[in-house]
Amino acid sequence: MTLDQRQIAAAREQLLEDGYCVVDGLLPDGALERLRRWSDDWIARTEHPPQWKYQGSDIKLTGIRTTSPASLKQPSDEMVDFLIDHPARILRALKIDDHRSIGTFQIISKPPYAPALYWHQDWMRWDDPISLSPWPQTVFLNWYLTDTNVANGCLRAIPGSHLRRLDLHEHLIAPHEGGGYEVEETNEWMFYDHPDAVDVPVKAGQLMIGDARLLHGTHPNTTAERRTVLLGWYYRRANTVPEHWAGSVPPEIKSRDPDMPLRRNRVPGGFLRS
Repeated sequence: MTLDQRQIAAAREQLLEDGYCVVDGLLPDGALERLRRWSDDWIARTEHPPQWKYQGSDIKLTGIRTTSPASLKQPSDEMVDFLIDHPARILRALKIDDHRSIGTFQIISKPPYAPALYWHQDWMRWDDPISLSPWPQTVFLNWYLTDTNVANGCLRAIPGSHLRRLDLHEHLIAPHEGGGYEVEETNEWMFYDHPDAVDVPVKAGQLMIGDARLLHGTHPNTTAERRTVLLGWYYRRANTVPEHWAGSVPPEIKSRDPDMPLRRNRVPGGFLRS
């Protein structure tokens, strides 16, 4: 299977400007059905705690060949190695092949009639000037195993929110274990119908790539069918300007202390500008 260079060029531009893009996942024949059976099996034999209400499921698995210190306590499965390795050609074409997998994939499955997933972003380094990078430092890869649409809970995103502060940022509760697990479905801001939001429907087998800083959520699943996505995280180890980058570089990144310690903070600060 070949990559359409015009589509790839447009996808890279959209990833930089909007914070996400959708491309052909180039899955080999039969792979989609194997992934469906594999994920269905894991979902069937995994206990789903109440905290997964908005995500549907959040089954974290590590590879056998590809692991990381943070994933050593997670179950291992060789299918994860395939999910990690297969996108290499796509990432190279998009000029983000300096990103490396964290060593895990997540099975996130929204069951029938499940609620929406609240607005959130997943960047964890808002105290670092690298947050200003016009290139992505961390991306998530979503392999959708069924066609998605508004009815079955497709992704929603706010284009450009990875680089631009919105009023919504000031009202959001930190996602997942940071407080999102306890959010009420009536929360005005976490489920706000933002005027800049767009739906991101995806065909089964396509690959959706998003910047970790992007504000995103989902619609509820109003159908009787489960909607499953396989989610993987890839990050740049370097905090310097990418070799391929020809655009401008924020002065805060140019003067950034290369020995700056890593601090985790999911709340946008001064490095997300209006």
